[in-house]
Parts: sequence; structure tokens; C-alpha cells
Amino acid sequence: MIPHTTSHQLRLWSSSLIILLVVLTSACGFSVSDAESKPTQIGEEVASSQPFAFYAANREGLATSGSLTLKLAQDDSDKPKDYWASVAFTRTNFDEVRRFVQMHYIDPNVDENQGYRQAAVFALQSDEKHRLVLVPKGFYELRKNHKDERGLLKGKVHAIPGLKGIVAVEEGKLEEDKKKRYSDDEIRDARERRKERWKLLTGEWKKVRFGIKEFERVMEFARLNLGKKNAEWSEKRAWISAARGFLFSLDHHSDLISKDAWDDSVAETTDASFEGIGAILTRRQDSDYTIVESPIEGQPAVKAGLRAGDIIMKVDGVDIRNWLLNKVVGKIRGKKATKVVLTVSREGTTGTIDVPIVRARIDIKNVSGRMIIGHDRIGYIKLTGFVGTTTTEMVRTYDALQKKAGSAGLTGLILDLRRNSGGLLNQGIQVADRFLKEGIIVSVKQRGGSMEHERATSGDTWDVPVVVLVNDGAASASEIVASAIQENGRGLVIGDRTFGKASVQTLFNPFMQDDYYIKLTVARYYSPSGRTLQVHGVTPDMVIPPEIDGKMPLGFREEDLSHHLSAIGGRENNPNKKYISRVEACVAKSGKARKIHKNNPNPAIKFDYQLMYGADVLECMRTTKGRMVKDR
Repeated sequence: MIPHTTSHQLRLWSSSLIILLVVLTSACGFSVSDAESKPTQIGEEVASSQPFAFYAANREGLATSGSLTLKLAQDDSDKPKDYWASVAFTRTNFDEVRRFVQMHYIDPNVDENQGYRQAAVFALQSDEKHRLVLVPKGFYELRKNHKDERGLLKGKVHAIPGLKGIVAVEEGKLEEDKKKRYSDDEIRDARERRKERWKLLTGEWKKVRFGIKEFERVMEFARLNLGKKNAEWSEKRAWISAARGFLFSLDHHSDLISKDAWDDSVAETTDASFEGIGAILTRRQDSDYTIVESPIEGQPAVKAGLRAGDIIMKVDGVDIRNWLLNKVVGKIRGKKATKVVLTVSREGTTGTIDVPIVRARIDIKNVSGRMIIGHDRIGYIKLTGFVGTTTTEMVRTYDALQKKAGSAGLTGLILDLRRNSGGLLNQGIQVADRFLKEGIIVSVKQRGGSMEHERATSGDTWDVPVVVLVNDGAASASEIVASAIQENGRGLVIGDRTFGKASVQTLFNPFMQDDYYIKLTVARYYSPSGRTLQVHGVTPDMVIPPEIDGKMPLGFREEDLSHHLSAIGGRENNPNKKYISRVEACVAKSGKARKIHKNNPNPAIKFDYQLMYGADVLECMRTTKGRMVKDR
């Protein structure tokens, strides 16, 4: 059995910053979809709008777990909440982080010199008003005028006393990227160039000497040179950033998280409530304005007449062209019973339309459910994260759906794990267990090579036919649930390939204090058939794009991170191909999704093609001959 959590550690499966950012910005009154977050990340790769993304991540030392990373302060400054303000952190804390890595990290043979290098890189980025880029001199000479750097390495060059072959470069003024839209091929090319850049940078670092003595010289340089123009900077900032850099050198998922940030994140994922209009907003690369991806059903935005696809031009008369999404959200949010006027441009109309909306209290639940209209007793359950209450709430929601279905009960269930970036291990196991009478749910290989198996139990199992919806935003525990259902022949998976994160993290309480956690990768997990999902992810039984006849979004996955854990093997074949083909033929002949969309191609609430296709699949699973078998 996998060990239970204790007061000293919290076992979880969470994804990288790119996935966790998409959950919610609750203070603003909107949920922010992955349509915003992932293209933003992709744009950073293409346009280097956040140039330090090449060197590190989240350089200010803020929390990288959960939606609270992007939570706005209570004013309109767009400044994230500082979760480290009250946390004491010195060299002693940094050394303790190193000791925890030595004791608990999945790979006992950690390259500490690489850790020191990345710690130094992060430390010199800790003063947001005077950021320095630490690079090998050879890399600097090769890249200082490269177009992809966009001026990043054109600032003043500093030599650090005692360091040979290494320079600290003041961040240059970022050259404007005038291109607003990139094709998928251009994005793929940019990703390859970024990987080549990382390879070059890593190679140049190997040519210079860098260990603990060099690290100490960089920290002394930081103490003497940073903070001169920034009263908010302190040496503590440098040590926090250095610790996070050391952990970043291990993999993208190991990190330092303040306790307050974690607690807020868990609370947000469990159940969020806020005051706003209730709409999902996004920014696209081909527009200077914020776009309404979809109003939320039953909320003020829908009632006021806001529609999916509306382009927001003004908020209360203020032009929002080129505003960041967070700033737009901050402008629109407000106290319940107050009014905000959105001026929108709408397809099929001339000019603009003013849409006055009265704000209200919005409740976004971690687990939600409803019946699918137009289908015979098919239920739908959406999980946004795996927290302590997820299974309990899912059971409560399922029971309510069964009651609505009447004495005959549900004929099918859609389990929606799209944009669900993971969470607690035991909750992922318990959710999968509800659908399985027998078989392996997941296997975990610990440091040292020991393998532990979690198997389904025979009690309280649901036998209703099930379809699981996934996309590239489904990670970790979501991938465990999807693969357990798929490989045990229990249901079909529909959508896009998942994120591909098959590693387990633990939150460790440091011995010295209790106001932050050390998050370390401690194990790999394997699907029921014995293969790892690392990088490969879960490939759907039916690959269905979000929109009818649309292209599958390019997405952002584990493989797009610069130094992810390596892939091992992959799924070679699907034993249910023939059965799936028969179901697909049935859907093509008698499915309702296309007809519904044809009758109302521009609905107020965005048409969810993957969901409605899933409902058609469930209808056809009832009449299609044959049955699914386990993936051996």
C-alpha cells in the first residue's frame, strides 16, 4: 500500500505552473480557461514576452501552486499577492532544502553543481527592478545579438569577482514583437528553437567551473548590488529564489511553496465563491481585445445577454485595447448588486452593443453535475481538481443524478476531467475505484525501485456506462483516473491527448519552521497495463476536437518543458479498436451533436462538441455489439 500522509508530508499529484494556472482567478469573478493560459505560455516561447522563461520560472519567488498564483491584490495594480512577505528565509533554510533533496528526491544521484548554478541564476533575478541574467561567457558571445533573444542580452555586462567564464548581464530592453498571431507550425518551430537554446546553454555551463564556492560568490554579489533601486528587495528574496532555483534544476515540478499559498490554493480548488458576472474570458493572439469564451449557465452574464464570441471593447466606457487579461478582470469585477457595462462587438452585427450586467455572488464548485438535455437519462459530472472532498462530493452528485433519472436510473455518465491538473493521490484512487470492481488502478515506483500497487475494491462500485473527457490540461491524478477506466476496459476516453505528467510529488514540512513546504518529486506512476504515462499521456480512444470540424488545438504538455523527466515506453496498441470503430459508425449514423449545432450554430453559451459527442457515444454503447476488454 502507498503510505498515508502524515503531519510532516502531504502526498499529492499536481502539475507544473503552465497547468495549475488555469484553474480559477476567483477574486475577479471569472474562471479563466486554458484557452487563455496555454496560448499565453506558447506566446512566451515564440515571442519571449517573458524572456526569463528561458532561464527559470516565476522569478519573483511567488507560489507556483494553484490558481492563487494569479490572484490579484485588492486594488487595480495587477500585482500578485506576496505570499512570502511574512516568511523568514536565510542561508540556513537554503541548506535545509538541499538536505531534503538528498534524503527524499526520486533520484539519489543529484548533480548539486547543476543545482547551485540554477540557484545562482534565480537569485540574480530576485530584484524585479534590477534583474541580472547569469550565463556562461561563451553563451553570451554566441547569443547576445541573436534575434530570438530580442535584446535580452544587450544590457550592461558585469564580471563577478572570483568567477571565470561567467558574466551577469543586465536585462536589456525587450524589443517589440509586432507579429500578433503565430501558426501552429511557427509555434512548433519556436519550441524546437527553445529546446536547442536550452541545449546550447546547458552545454556552455558544462564548460565552466561552478560549485558551492562560485555560488557563494554570486550570492555575495547579489547582496552588494541588488536592491539599490528597490526598497522592497531584501537578501531574503535572493535566498528564496536561490532555493527555488535549486529545486527547479531537478525538474519542473519540484518547488518551494508558502503554506498560505498552498492553503489558499486548496480552498480555491475545493469550492470558490466570488462576486462578479460569471463568464469565462480569454485573450487570443489575433485580437487586441478580451473575448468572451462562454458565459456560465445561470449566471448574470447570460441573463444580461452576453454571448460566446463577444469581443469586449470597453468596460464602463474605458477602452481596454491591449490590456492584460488580469487587468480586464480587475476592471469588471466588483461588489454584488452593482452594475458594470460591457461594450462588445458581436459577429453578425454592425457597430457595438452595450451590455449592462448586475454583478452577483458566483459559486464555482470543485464537483458539479447535471443531466444532459436531449439524451435519455445521461448524467454529467465535472471535476476541476482532486482535493480532500472530491470523492465525497462526486458520490453526492452522482446520487442526485440517479434520483433525477428516476426508478430506471442513469443509462450513462460523462466524467469530465478536462483542465483538471490533478491533486491528492488518495482522491484519484478513490474516484477511479468507484468505476472498477477489480484490477489495478495505479502502480507507483518509489526511490530505490520498489513498486507499490493500488487495486480496485469490490464495494460501492458504479456499473453505469461511462465516457471520460480529457484534453492537454488533464494531468497527474486526472491521467490516473482516465487510464484506469480505459485500460481496465471500463469506459471510453474522448478528447485530446493528456498532459503527460507521470510523477508523484510530496509536500514536506521543513524541520525549522512551518510556514512553507518543500515540494519534491519522489516517485513515478504507471498505468494498469504497466506502462508509464510520462510525456506520452493518455491517448483518447476517440480523438475529438473541441469544435465541429475544427482543428485540434496545439496544446502545451510535459514534453514542451525544457528539462522534464524522461519518457519510458508507451502504449503500443488499443485492444478495443474494433469495438470503437463500431461505436464511431453508430455515432456517425445516429448521433445528435451535429444536428443540435446545425439548428443553433451561434448559441449564447458555447456549444460543447466533445461533451455532446460523448453523449452520442454513450447512446451507441448501449446498442453496439461486443464489449471492451482490458489492456494487457
